[in-house]
Amino acid sequence: MLFLLAMLFLAGCSSPLTGQEHNGKLTIQTAPQARMTYVAIGASDTYGTGSKNPRTESWPAVLSRMLAHNGDGKMQEQSLGQNTVRLINLGIPGMHAHDALGVELPVAIDAHPNLITVWLAVNDLVDNVPPSSYAQDLERLLQDLQTKLPHVRIVIANVPDLTLLPRFSSTDTTQLAHSVASYNAVIQSVVDRHHVVLIDLFQAWQELASHPEFISDDGFHPSTAGYARLAQLFYQGMKQHRII
Repeated sequence: MLFLLAMLFLAGCSSPLTGQEHNGKLTIQTAPQARMTYVAIGASDTYGTGSKNPRTESWPAVLSRMLAHNGDGKMQEQSLGQNTVRLINLGIPGMHAHDALGVELPVAIDAHPNLITVWLAVNDLVDNVPPSSYAQDLERLLQDLQTKLPHVRIVIANVPDLTLLPRFSSTDTTQLAHSVASYNAVIQSVVDRHHVVLIDLFQAWQELASHPEFISDDGFHPSTAGYARLAQLFYQGMKQHRII
């Protein structure tokens, strides 16, 4: 696992190198420095499980392109190098908040990013981690990020309405709704305490009820179209809070 994370970090952080011959000598050119380094902390729904190509179709990948192109596909009035957003997607399927403290948090800090998104709650909820325990882990995650990276912009998403997902159609939706509400209350409390930006997916993604194409065939993870919509919701929320 540590080797996997190291390779993931290097893949996200290293600048492409190109060789060019000049006056008979081979010189190495690095890509222009990125305007922004963006780190995504999360689990399978950050990694991109359910999409056709997680590397390019996860919502952090789509969001990073939106950030680089001003959200509408049009290049900002900057050079290509200055406009580049370097994405380090730390999403690992099956990840819980407590495990992320030892696996994803150190990599995020070492990357010295300008922007961090955190969407890390659904696995904890589904696996019956008590909200109080989850609250302690999320609190520590944010405290460490803000202590080590005092100028970083942090965005946190809450839990969508899981009762709208086909996977839970045969479960006790009343109890599930209660669990979602408890987790979202915890997230709101931590967000308020640390003065970070909340993306309220519970409210914003109620449209799942009328857009089944946003969910993949497993009935749980977003589809390629769903990840594209999630990226829009994150981008809109960040624009609304004027952090981009």
